[in-house]
Amino acid sequence: MIVNQKQLASVLGISSRQVRNLQHDFDFFTKQENGRGYDLGKCVQEYIEYKVKAEMPKGTFLDIEKEKAEHERIKKNMSQLKLRKMKKELHEAGDIELFLGEMLYNFKNKLLATPSKVATLIVGENDVNQIINILTKEMNDLLDELSEFNPDEFATDDISGEEEDEEEDDE
Repeated sequence: MIVNQKQLASVLGISSRQVRNLQHDFDFFTKQENGRGYDLGKCVQEYIEYKVKAEMPKGTFLDIEKEKAEHERIKKNMSQLKLRKMKKELHEAGDIELFLGEMLYNFKNKLLATPSKVATLIVGENDVNQIINILTKEMNDLLDELSEFNPDEFATDDISGEEEDEEEDDE
């Protein structure tokens, strides 16, 4: 459908001056070969594309290369974390909570049992130095329990299972 400049402006909801400015600045709204009128369908399409591009913030469209690079970076980080887990340099938070919970529970029970254990050892002692030595030995034994850390006690041997999942994702 062929329309004049005033009709085109009315359809687009802009002024005739804006139609002229867009035509001059952006080479939009090409007139018909005879120089009279505009192809309404083509002009509306051009205006919609112009408005969409103007309204869209830069970087809205996905950049495939950026996405692939981000994905590769994440895979690299995951591989580094798995390697640190294999070297026993890194442990799962849940495993540490479980380990510390058990260790503190055992420590608490031994600490609560200490008075009755020590009482039988010092019941006949009159020498204060001997009583201090017995108490010191028992306290050191209790504290040694807290200092014993063995990374092999952590049960995170499911690394191979995670690798299988990753291989499936890559396929």
